[in-house]
Order: sequence, then structure tokens, then C-alpha cells
Amino acid sequence: MNKPILTILGVLLIGGGIYALIAYAPKHGAGPADSTTVQMATTSLTTVSINEDTDVYHIGVEYPQFGIPALDVPVKKMVEKALSDFRNYPANPADSAVPKNDFIGSFSSAYIGPDVASVAITISEYTGGAHPNTNIFGVNVDLKTSREIALSDALTLIGKSLADVAAGAEAQVRAEIGDSVFEDGFAAQSENYSVFTIDKDTVHFIFNSYQVAAYASGPQFADFARVK
Repeated sequence: MNKPILTILGVLLIGGGIYALIAYAPKHGAGPADSTTVQMATTSLTTVSINEDTDVYHIGVEYPQFGIPALDVPVKKMVEKALSDFRNYPANPADSAVPKNDFIGSFSSAYIGPDVASVAITISEYTGGAHPNTNIFGVNVDLKTSREIALSDALTLIGKSLADVAAGAEAQVRAEIGDSVFEDGFAAQSENYSVFTIDKDTVHFIFNSYQVAAYASGPQFADFARVK
């Protein structure tokens, strides 16, 4: 049986100059892949790498630190909590098809602007079964107040109610993958829209595998233009 998940996948791409950019989100697949561009003001990026190999598990992780404590602290805390939980998993039985539990990860979709800092962390674990379990998480910070951005703040940025976003998100996903969706995952409830990233022009809502569609469809995304 699969254990709870959390893992990090993806790639951070930074261009040179005063503004560098990093990409967000493919519409298909098990996690961030092909990137599009988002503006990113110059900042000090350090990549923290963690690699461990024991008789019980393998860990290969990279996560970012930007020199911005308000963003760096929650990113580090998220990764360390996921790793702590993972290290405590019991060893797989001797007859398991998977000799070791596997924890892989990285990051994508980073945006550092004058008002907002945002990054997508993708966490993936494989502990046996048909496929790895992969989730994407967004960490978003208001640089003026140094506090994390809540869903209510994201709705203000796009000038929409949660009901508006729910209707719009379902329409976007249906246009992308057809009618084979899980309608409950689009319900106008805060937990369904708690994962998002932000860039200069857009708030990107993220629906992880199984929330609004079958695993084979991968995570889904809905984008809304910022008005603030």
C-alpha cells in the first residue's frame, strides 16, 4: 500500500540580466516540465542538495534558497518536514517489488517580483505500487509584509470570488482534457484552491493528481489574470 506522499520534482531555469525568468507549468504529465516564462527580479539563488542512500531508502532532493527569509524559511520547513516523515517509513518487505523507498525532488516556476515571491515545489515518493505519488505545492510570499499569501489574497489579486474561480477552473480543465473530470474537486471550497503560484501577470491554480482527474491525466492547472 502506498504511504502518504510529498516530493519535489521540476527544474528552475533562470535567465540573465536584471530580470530572469522561470517557468511554470505544463498542462499534462506528473509534474512541472516544459516551462513558460515569468519575470523574476535579480536575487541570490542557492540550491540546497540532499542525497542519501541507505538500505531502506534513497533520497535525491534539490530545493531553492533565494536570500529572502520570508520565502526561504517556509520552503526549507516544507522540505525538511517531508524528509523527516519519509525517513521514518518502515523498510519494504523482502518480497517487495521495490527494494527501497524513493524520494526525489526539485523546484520550478520561481517568480521574484517587486511585490510577490513565489515558487512551486514538487514532492514525489515511490514506495511500491503502480506509480510514484507526486504532489506540487506553491509557496507564495508578500514581499511588502513578509507574510505568506493566503487564498483570500490570491482572489483579491485576480478580482474574483471563489465561486467565480471554481466555475472558471472547471471550464479551463474541461477544455483541456474533456469531460472526464471529478466535479467534486472543483467545488468552491478553500481546500480545493489552496495550491497556487503567482507571477507578474497571473495566478496559477494547481490541481494535483486525483483531485479533478485520473492519475493518467496528470495534474491540472487553471490560470487567472491579475488585476492588482
